[in-house]
Amino acid sequence: MKDRVKVFHDKFIMRKSFIQAQKVLLYNSRLHLFPRKLKSRWTGPFVVKTVFPHGAIEIYDPKNGNEFKVNGQCLKSFLESVPKADTAMGLFDPMYR
Repeated sequence: MKDRVKVFHDKFIMRKSFIQAQKVLLYNSRLHLFPRKLKSRWTGPFVVKTVFPHGAIEIYDPKNGNEFKVNGQCLKSFLESVPKADTAMGLFDPMYR
């Protein structure tokens, strides 16, 4: 019975893999003590410097150069927004037959 429950729960776990020079966000767990509505618990972006085989990841802050190790479960990928090009599309009158 426990094996079936474990398999059921484990299939919803999303494995994370990070590579060097990837941008990531760091989860700030201290904000649980003083929750605020509009304050995000994710800080960053940070850049991955080294990925260790046991799950630890060394990251650094490109703003001030601080380096530190964190647990890989406290990170998520940073998705950068792509700037949209200013293109104009002409509208044409429909042609009915």
